[in-house]
Amino acid sequence: MNKEKLLNDFENYLRNEGQRLNTVRGNSSSARVFLDWTTNEQINYLEINYTDLLAYIDHQKARGNTKNTINGKLQGIKHFYNYLQQKELVQSNPAEELRIKNVIKRQPHDLIEWEDLEQLYKNYPTSSVTGKRNKTILGMLIYQGLNSGEVAAIELKDVKLEEAKVYIPSVGRSNSRTLKLESIQILQLQKYIAQVRPVLLAMAEKQSEKLFISSGNGNRLDNSLNRLIKQVRKLNPKIKDPKQIRASVITYWLKHQNIRQVQYMTGHRYISSTERYRTDSLETLQEQIDELHPLK
Repeated sequence: MNKEKLLNDFENYLRNEGQRLNTVRGNSSSARVFLDWTTNEQINYLEINYTDLLAYIDHQKARGNTKNTINGKLQGIKHFYNYLQQKELVQSNPAEELRIKNVIKRQPHDLIEWEDLEQLYKNYPTSSVTGKRNKTILGMLIYQGLNSGEVAAIELKDVKLEEAKVYIPSVGRSNSRTLKLESIQILQLQKYIAQVRPVLLAMAEKQSEKLFISSGNGNRLDNSLNRLIKQVRKLNPKIKDPKQIRASVITYWLKHQNIRQVQYMTGHRYISSTERYRTDSLETLQEQIDELHPLK
């Protein structure tokens, strides 16, 4: 396949996985650099092996790249081979077990108290159509602890109001799951589906199966989420972004639920991802070190 066509298809795959624009660009760039290297080394990227990938890491180290930079490039390569697997061009992902050693991971910090998050939801203004939509999204961020990609991936059919449940599709590395809708958000969600969503579709002159609709011509929610956060900051200047909200929610959950239940609720594939949010870890650690192969 032509390289440009391959990379364009790869970018479409990343978008369908729910990745944000900057992440798509970064992973696509990492794949392009990697493919250029395989061409120069006369290596067939469809037949790459673990040893070849270690040689690529050495190449990147020789170019003076830091461990964090190389780690980012490897993440792009992992996504690239996941894409090739989906296309049935390769049978396995040779980069799947590749890990970076001694990369510092910051613990969640600047957390927001649960009471403040609930007050934020109650006080969010709904005078406009987009305000009503954004409050409904804010409810998903707070009460279901979703990330931005998951919010964008929910479809109308995923909401079961009569059961007070919502199905969260798998996005990126997260697992799919079904979560409880809290009573405080059900009426808002019901009004959004019945009254607000049809207006947004008419305003944008488009059709969509997605639950949340942007008011513009595109289908992405990036601008809508940015405006939501700007409004939220007026109510609570401590709020930074959806990631901070999610981290605060997970930390709160861990104080009231067992860790396996929280792992399911967050969609984490690995229990270690959930453990990072445990209160005892947050109080005693400022950073976490991943000590796995191959970088020293």
